[in-house]
Amino acid sequence: MSNTRLINLRKLRKSALELTNSQSGVAIGWAMSRLFSSRELQENVINAPEDAPRVLNLNPAHWDELLLHEADDSGQENSLRQQKRWHELKRLLPLTLNKLEKRAEVAFHAFVLHDDDGISRRAAQDAMCFLEFLKHNDWVETDSIELKRMKRLSNAA
Repeated sequence: MSNTRLINLRKLRKSALELTNSQSGVAIGWAMSRLFSSRELQENVINAPEDAPRVLNLNPAHWDELLLHEADDSGQENSLRQQKRWHELKRLLPLTLNKLEKRAEVAFHAFVLHDDDGISRRAAQDAMCFLEFLKHNDWVETDSIELKRMKRLSNAA
């Protein structure tokens, strides 16, 4: 992942929901609805979080409030688990992630955001689910060699 502050879209959405009753809640809610309905906006926010207020047409103070609230969340363990998943996917799916290029992180965040079944999977099973997510959402044509290997590994688990 990039060296800039990692933006966790799931935690950002949770923080936005918790701030809906604050003074800035309406503006934040509007910005988040735009963010979560556009893959391009998600990509922009993940790749350049410093530009997020401008991209989302959100007051920088409201963005800062949202980030502070997100940082206060005690989800450090969740963040570490997410980073571990990312590194496992990079290890298991280098060809597919290479095809995604800069969009790989965005695709991963979108996968994590929509993968809320709460089931803990082995790395090969998680990689297979990620490949299915990419195929289902037309992110990229998955690499056939990796797909066959992941099917074999996930079935063996």
